[in-house]
Amino acid sequence: MIKTVSLKKEDCYCDLATFYENVARKISARTTDKTKFDCRKICVTKDVQEVLWSYYREEKNLTDEQIASILLIGGPKANLEEHGILEYRAEVENGFVSCGETPDGC
Repeated sequence: MIKTVSLKKEDCYCDLATFYENVARKISARTTDKTKFDCRKICVTKDVQEVLWSYYREEKNLTDEQIASILLIGGPKANLEEHGILEYRAEVENGFVSCGETPDGC
């Protein structure tokens, strides 16, 4: 089952771990320090990706090449169609949040 999450810009202006925690909180998934997120099971709008990119550039002073590497390895797929101006939205599939052997929360 796919869950759609509306986000605020503030939910996206952070590192990937915090971003994934923000999304998990919005889908009411329980998280612990052992929680893992599967980046293959989350899609976002281009606006979300741009805010994540801005965070890494402005707050972490990373180059575009470094940011691209981070997002390619562990970032969400920015392939959702946007329906409005500055739309911050994510869609998550079952299995996005897991804790060891237990999918969908810890």
